[in-house]
Amino acid sequence: MAGTVSRGEIQEAYQEYKINRANDVGYFNTRNTEPAMASLHQFIKDEEDAEVLTLLELLLNEVWEESNISSESHSAEALLDLDEKLRQILLEEGILLELTPDRETVEELGVALDKYENGGGRSRNRRSYQSRPSRDWNFQFEWQAHGAVIDSDQALRKLGRQERWEDVLDPYDEAWEAYQNPPVSYVVAEKLYNALEGTLAKICVEQGWNSEGDGVSAYIESLKDNGMFGPNPAMVHEWRQIAEGLKTGVQKTGGDRKRHEQFDEDYALLLLHQVGAFLSYVISRYENEYVE
Repeated sequence: MAGTVSRGEIQEAYQEYKINRANDVGYFNTRNTEPAMASLHQFIKDEEDAEVLTLLELLLNEVWEESNISSESHSAEALLDLDEKLRQILLEEGILLELTPDRETVEELGVALDKYENGGGRSRNRRSYQSRPSRDWNFQFEWQAHGAVIDSDQALRKLGRQERWEDVLDPYDEAWEAYQNPPVSYVVAEKLYNALEGTLAKICVEQGWNSEGDGVSAYIESLKDNGMFGPNPAMVHEWRQIAEGLKTGVQKTGGDRKRHEQFDEDYALLLLHQVGAFLSYVISRYENEYVE
């Protein structure tokens, strides 16, 4: 976004932010380009998520507004490129935010703007002058899940960046990617089961409690026998049921065609939350108890 926005646009968005949120950040300086960009970067880095998202929404909408100032006049191609990059960043970084409206709606406006720019929309001949295409919507970032899901997801992603857990947790990231690319399919359940099985196998085989291929149910029993559930032995029964539900879902998909049949979105989110929270708990407890 840094390569597209101007000092004036940052200033306008920040002025709106101050009114919208009744909040003035002392360090924010928009008198010149360099301090304006530095202030924006510091704001994104240091402020709370809700504040950052509010300012980014205001800035994004400001960028898409028409301007007579050359530094603030962006081509349809540049605007569409910015939109695509933002959506790609959210997906690749596993950020549980959705940018609305959808890409298709934005592309429709982009095509209309391109025709306006290249079809004489700015002609000095008043008779041939056409109005710049307008939008009846604003850009907004919307959370794809509630706070508990986001917290468990971020905790597990942090563990997944460690080399020892990276491979076994890759399928968990792939499950989120499948969820974030509608329509949601049974691939979500399949990837979550792979993450669950791979992580539990790593722990149990590493400790000599099981052999490779013993299966999720046997691994969960070994975790219980070795005190991994501590004062919560009831978790064993609950997790056997969840694991069996995942396994059944995977088995039902059969061939590749059925893997991509539509899967209930709310149930997929529930599974993502449950598996994320469980794996985060098990890995953290394992590292505290067994990893030096």
